Formats: sequence, structure tokens, C-alpha cells
Amino acid sequence: MAEQKDTKQDKVGKVLSILKKEYPFEGLLLGFLGALVLVLGVYIFEGEVLEIRFTDLWIFNTPLKITIFSIIVMLVGAVALIMAVGPFFIPGLKEMNRVTWPNKPTIYNNFSRVLGFIVVLGAMFILYDAVFSPVFNFLYGLGA
Repeated sequence: MAEQKDTKQDKVGKVLSILKKEYPFEGLLLGFLGALVLVLGVYIFEGEVLEIRFTDLWIFNTPLKITIFSIIVMLVGAVALIMAVGPFFIPGLKEMNRVTWPNKPTIYNNFSRVLGFIVVLGAMFILYDAVFSPVFNFLYGLGA
């Protein structure tokens, strides 16, 4: 009797380990199907590309019910898409909590350096244009 309990627990453990295992294609498939369902929901909502004509069922017998159905379909597609894309962003959010952000004086110092570099680079391009544009105009006038 004790051996049977162990085997049942082993079977449950094996089933849970199989269910917990992540397969690489699941996220891709869920994202694809979520996007497809979202697009179909939008098409049903618009009613021009995809129209529900079978209105004998109680869920499709009024335009308001068709609109509610299309919104539910769009929500299901959006949730599936978020569930597919979400695992890619969760590690990034955890990492963002570990980041040490600079204080205000450091930010102002770096901002002023970048702004100064942009001004100097812009002035350099303006000077190059002022110096070389007569030379190029002369060369263009010669037919070169």
C-alpha cells in the first residue's frame, strides 16, 4: 500500500515537471496566435473586411452584441500577446531595480558636456561649409 502512494506521488511529480517545463516554441506560437486573434477582433469590430452574417445565435442577433463579442476577442488577443512578450521584459525590470542612477550634479555635468560637444560640432560644420562652399562652387562652375 505504501508503494502505491509513492508511485502516485511520483506520477504527479512527473506530470508537474512536464507541465512546468518551458518549450521554446510556446511563446512564439502564443505571440503569433495572439496577434492573429487581435487582428481578427479588429476586423470583426470594423465590419468591413470580416462580417458576421450568421445572426441566428443569441450572441450575434444585435449589432451591440457583435460589438461586445469583437471587443472580447480583441482583449483575448491582447492578453495572449502580452503573455507572449512579457517574459522577455521581466528580467529587464528586475535588472532596472539594481541600477544605481546618478545624482543631479552628475546629470547636469554630463548634459552640459554633451550639449557643448553638439554646439562645437555644429560650429565646425558651419565653418567647413563657409570655407569649402566657395571652392566647390568654383569647381562646379568649371564643369567638374
